[in-house]
Amino acid sequence: MIGLTFLSGIGNVLPLGLRLGVSAYVAPLVAPAVDLSVLALLLGVRSLALNGAPPVEIRPARRLLVLASVMTLALNVMEPLLVGHYGKAAFDAVGPLLLIGWAEVGPGLLQAIADTDDVAGTGSEPVADFRQPTVDHDGEGIGRAR
Repeated sequence: MIGLTFLSGIGNVLPLGLRLGVSAYVAPLVAPAVDLSVLALLLGVRSLALNGAPPVEIRPARRLLVLASVMTLALNVMEPLLVGHYGKAAFDAVGPLLLIGWAEVGPGLLQAIADTDDVAGTGSEPVADFRQPTVDHDGEGIGRAR
């Protein structure tokens, strides 16, 4: 998803930058800068969430992630909107909108998954295999467990 948004951003932001009079050397760098920021923030928030960081520590990164995602959305849809291609603008909005959604849902989802794994007891205790016969202390089989 991020890769597709990255490629779509380059294709949309470059013409927008050139239309707005941005230098031909700078215009192709804007979309990758924003998209790489989104990627770095997604990975950072994911790492914090998986390591049990409290929401107060994650919140600033999430805010910046949402801001960068909104910038990605605006940059991706602006050129098609300016030329009246509303269907293309809607299509180009899909990736950034998914990033915004995952930025909001992802950290809580990761923490919930980690909490569920902890509660389920993913520790080192063996799980009983009910297909094996049970054996009493003197080695004699006493039947199959149910």
